[in-house]
Amino acid sequence: MWQEMIYPVAFVLLVLLPAPLLGNYLYRVFEGQCRWLAPVERATLFCCGTDGREQDWKSYTLSLLAFNGAGFGLLFLILMAQGLLPLNPQQLPGLNWQLAFNTAVSFMTNTNWQAYSGEASLSYFSQMVGLTTQNFVSAATGAAVAVAMFRGIARQQTTHLGNFWLDLVRFCLYVLLPMSLILALLLVWQGVPQSLSAYLPFHTLEGQEQLLPLGPAASQIAIKQLGSNGGGFFGINSAHPFENPTALSNWLEMVALLTLAAAMVFTLGRYVKDMAHSRAIVIAMTIMLALGLFVSITQEMKLDPALTHLASEAGNWEGKESRFGPVLSSIWEVATTAASNGSVNAMHDSFAPLSGMVAMINMLLGEVVFGGVGAGIYGMMLFVLLTVFLCGLMVGRTPTYLGKRLGITEMKWVVASMLVMPVGVLVIGGVTLLMPDAATIIGHDGPHGLSRLIYAYASAAGNNGSAFAGFAAGDNWQCIAIGLAMLLGRFGYIIPIMAIAGQLARAPRQEISEGDFPIRGLLFITLLIITVLLIGGLSFLPVLALGPVAEHLMLGAF
Repeated sequence: MWQEMIYPVAFVLLVLLPAPLLGNYLYRVFEGQCRWLAPVERATLFCCGTDGREQDWKSYTLSLLAFNGAGFGLLFLILMAQGLLPLNPQQLPGLNWQLAFNTAVSFMTNTNWQAYSGEASLSYFSQMVGLTTQNFVSAATGAAVAVAMFRGIARQQTTHLGNFWLDLVRFCLYVLLPMSLILALLLVWQGVPQSLSAYLPFHTLEGQEQLLPLGPAASQIAIKQLGSNGGGFFGINSAHPFENPTALSNWLEMVALLTLAAAMVFTLGRYVKDMAHSRAIVIAMTIMLALGLFVSITQEMKLDPALTHLASEAGNWEGKESRFGPVLSSIWEVATTAASNGSVNAMHDSFAPLSGMVAMINMLLGEVVFGGVGAGIYGMMLFVLLTVFLCGLMVGRTPTYLGKRLGITEMKWVVASMLVMPVGVLVIGGVTLLMPDAATIIGHDGPHGLSRLIYAYASAAGNNGSAFAGFAAGDNWQCIAIGLAMLLGRFGYIIPIMAIAGQLARAPRQEISEGDFPIRGLLFITLLIITVLLIGGLSFLPVLALGPVAEHLMLGAF
């Protein structure tokens, strides 16, 4: 079918074509060259209690941790006291502390894992003041960390990496707010509700009375897509006709998944004055994205062997919206797990085993295939440094990256960050298998049950937020364990990144010689992809073989 070729190519082009210009705009924003909202910027910084003075990596990180900790505490209290707060026309009660903890951690870490159904559990106040606020500031936190890393590479013999509060405010004010406003208006035009009215009662064709959920959905959906947040205003996310009503809204939301993440790679090029290096990283990311799209689409266009006697047309349609079909559902699945977004327009539990494995691999790699806003590029930078270091050792030279010598301190932090996903998935997730009610939590015997567990903890530690249906995410222990995995997945990367940025900023710049390992061109792209796949994914090969691979082989029994 022509859609199998045209749709993925169109999607990749729509993501990549505006990325260089948007990346240049982001550079100008962070360096204070865009001041059309200067009075608002100054007033906001005054409320933050900062004069914008530059910070070293420790002060920058402490400011970040304090801000995120305060955001977690405020959101936790809002969710617990929801029943006493305004804008609650359905009179929904507050959440229990385990679910409130899980949700507050989820949105503070830019994960947006949802162990609840939005329209049945959260008031408009919780959605607007609690969740949407965190959608903005958690995305801005990731972008701020990435820019601090860029400055650390670009500067020399200094301890200054910028000011966290200034970076946070500028990204929200000049990037996220205007883009979200435009996208929200487009979604309202397409039929997404933006209302504070109570749910509307109606009668079904069978005569039963039900409630039609409404709410300020468009504004939250816009920022959840642009900020790589994920989640959804309604329980079934962007498969819900109110979140994603038309073909155009589907494309708008799908492209928004990767727009800012792709642009941030070109922002790196502006800082280090090497756009060829940025293009090489983008090409490596695009190749891995294309491989995922190819596997997922080809798998979903096949008939499910267990349902061949029911199938009337080609493709695996089970669990997918008929208005989107297998191809657009597959593109969304690959994009949302590559982007650390987690929003869905189909049920991932219903995808073919190898398609589900593509989503798992995207997350298990640390979501560096474009990844989240800021988080994708700073995660990929760890693999870039590792690639340069290993290749430098192979040729017997002291490894240098853009004129900065890579020493043992930087590499210790890189190696420490590489342990985040194995600990989050294999250790914390493995504890669930030791629980007496593990079978009930997983909800499925055999390889598919293991796949659900892998997916859940890869999603949590990768700060993604999507899940296979059937996993008991609302279980009290799972709320706590998954919350811990989300915290590890967020700050287990941020702290090493900031430490590396501080080290590189203090280092003197050396003259780049022809003997240095090239960081552009085919050789670098190839070795970077190999490093990502081997170092990032090798730890999970046994568990993937026992989960989705075994499930795929079992399909031959039908």
